[in-house]
Amino acid sequence: MTVSGGGRPRLGLAVPVAFWGAFIGSPAFGAVGGLPASSLWAFGIAAITTCAALAGLAFAVLRIASLKHAHRQLAEEARELLSLVTAREKAVAELHARADSTGREQESQRGIFDRLAIPIWRRDAGRHLIDCNQAYIDAVESGSVAEVVAEDRELAGGTISKRGKALAEQAVSASAPQRTTGYVVIGGSRRFLQIVETPLPDGGTFGYALDLTELDEIRAELDRHIAAQANVLEQLGTAIATYGPDQRVRFANTAYARLWRLDEDWLKTQPTMSEVLEVQRERRRLPEHADFPAFKGGLLQMFTSLIERHEELQHLPDGTTLRAVITAHPFGGLLLTFEDVTDKLALERNYNTLIAVQRETIDTLHEAIGVFGSDLRLKLHNPSFAKMWGIPEGSDAAEIHLVDLLEAARHLFDYGGDWAGLKEDIIATVSDRTSQSGRLERTDGTVLDWAKVPLSDGAVVLSYLDVTDSIRVERALRERNEALITADRLKSEFIANVSYELRTPLNAIIGFSEILNNQYFGELNVKQVEYMRGILDASNRLLSLINDILDLALIEAGRMTLEREVVQIHALLVSVMSLTREWGRKQNLTFEFDCPADIGVIMADERRLKQALFNLVSNAIKFSPSGGRIVLSARRDGNELVLAVSDNGIGIPREDQARVFEKFERGRSGGAGLGLSLVRSFIDLHGGRVEIESEPKIGTTVRCYLPIRRVGTPPGASAEERVAVENSQAAGSGD
Repeated sequence: MTVSGGGRPRLGLAVPVAFWGAFIGSPAFGAVGGLPASSLWAFGIAAITTCAALAGLAFAVLRIASLKHAHRQLAEEARELLSLVTAREKAVAELHARADSTGREQESQRGIFDRLAIPIWRRDAGRHLIDCNQAYIDAVESGSVAEVVAEDRELAGGTISKRGKALAEQAVSASAPQRTTGYVVIGGSRRFLQIVETPLPDGGTFGYALDLTELDEIRAELDRHIAAQANVLEQLGTAIATYGPDQRVRFANTAYARLWRLDEDWLKTQPTMSEVLEVQRERRRLPEHADFPAFKGGLLQMFTSLIERHEELQHLPDGTTLRAVITAHPFGGLLLTFEDVTDKLALERNYNTLIAVQRETIDTLHEAIGVFGSDLRLKLHNPSFAKMWGIPEGSDAAEIHLVDLLEAARHLFDYGGDWAGLKEDIIATVSDRTSQSGRLERTDGTVLDWAKVPLSDGAVVLSYLDVTDSIRVERALRERNEALITADRLKSEFIANVSYELRTPLNAIIGFSEILNNQYFGELNVKQVEYMRGILDASNRLLSLINDILDLALIEAGRMTLEREVVQIHALLVSVMSLTREWGRKQNLTFEFDCPADIGVIMADERRLKQALFNLVSNAIKFSPSGGRIVLSARRDGNELVLAVSDNGIGIPREDQARVFEKFERGRSGGAGLGLSLVRSFIDLHGGRVEIESEPKIGTTVRCYLPIRRVGTPPGASAEERVAVENSQAAGSGD
């Protein structure tokens, strides 16, 4: 038997020893060895005895070894137990240290937890509050965590309170955070909060509230701006629409609906762009496209690919041209604007055509035209300008500066040694914003008339006209005119001298003719009397002609002076009528007189006025047929006196009326042609004017307009004369 560390017997060597002893004593062993049974039994017993002795010895040896092993095992177990005790003591110490650290960490975390500006809380599985931070305590206006937990005081209470617990329940059920928003009064102010409940592993929840008041105010302000912008866009005439990221209409103004002929109520249902395009296509309000699906797909693709703005011109089937601009909207989607540019393009075409016509017109002008901008650079010019100022063809003349142009044409100016001063004056003239004109004589003999006109855009137009030939002709004409004036003056002087020389013998002829006609020195027979009367009439006509020539010569020489005096107008006309009535009666003419007796007076040269009226009446008698009618009239017209002579004679053609008052202009009846010329000269000397009105085969009316000046009584006049003058003037002004 063997003994374990516990001292209890157990099978060791006994089993094999017994096994071998029994085997040796068994008949099987004898059969193998060829021994008899008795020998085998004796041998077996001896073997068993030997084996037993050996077993005892082995047992003793094993016992000793087992005791040593047990001793070592006990020593090791003692050492292990000691180490376990030491480790336990260290673990207890570490647990105490860790507990202290955890307490300090919890205190620190609690401080941080309370210092957070957002309300934070925790609920148990029953959705009751079990903890919160200081921000939550302040928000619910409580004193401590214990008070909040005891009263289960929810944030803001009321509806939000119920929503908060329901939100916690939803978070636990969904195993995911849940959120809600609402307005809460905190500290007397209305705040917009977002409340979040997050589920915890123990069945409770962790919650917090974010103050989104500023964000809500910004969002409200943004909504107001968007509404105001929509209101502004609604008033615009440009068609505007915005599509959201989902390709639906977010906004469309009235102009958009009117342009595309869409129902505004339908647009408010936020149809997609694809639907809008289909409606536009049905109503033929889109440009014609051979592949409409590709066109629509390109537009829809812009919702995800458009970066830069897209602009194009769209030509509708009805002839309308639109400027379409598509840009990415800041909130996602697209912003579309459509502007009707049909009239603008037509106006632009007309403008371009007009500019082209003006350019062609300017290029074909004989005048040199140049336009200088506010920077004094040549912006536009025609070929005449380039030729006049020597601008080479093909050069960049459109950008040439005025200073450079002047330097290139310096040899054409007569600057008298002061080129810098002249150049400065020219630049100042071009820069001046007033219209100017003048004449320039260049050193090459060319004479230019120039004009400068400022334009509204700050530019100026300079035009030059070559008047060299005109100046030469003008000078020649002036020289010829001066020669003609000199010749006319010499002619007048010659005629005057001749007239003076003729008057002396003519006076003698007239005097002797009157003596013979009056038969002072004896009687004459009938034939002699007839001849003497002819000589006397011819002499008187010659004297009248000479007097007219002398008067014209004096007028042209400027030496005729009027002898002004107070003239009774009525008496003047009566005198003229008396002088011509008998002559008219001989021509079988009827005279009519139309002049008020109280017409008044005028300060004038009575003899010259009488001569003028006599010439007019004489002309009327000459050109009136037998049985005709002549009217001599006078009337006041405001501050003018109108003297008129009318007849129903042959009249004067319209093309001849202007030259009948010229000197030596002879009518159909002959004569010297001085009568009407003297009439105009005498009336002009009085400051008046002569007008003629005539129709062939109807008659002629000549009117003389004389200014009426208030006159005083002549010196030395009697009291009766002064009263008569004052009465006549009063009567005349009354008319």
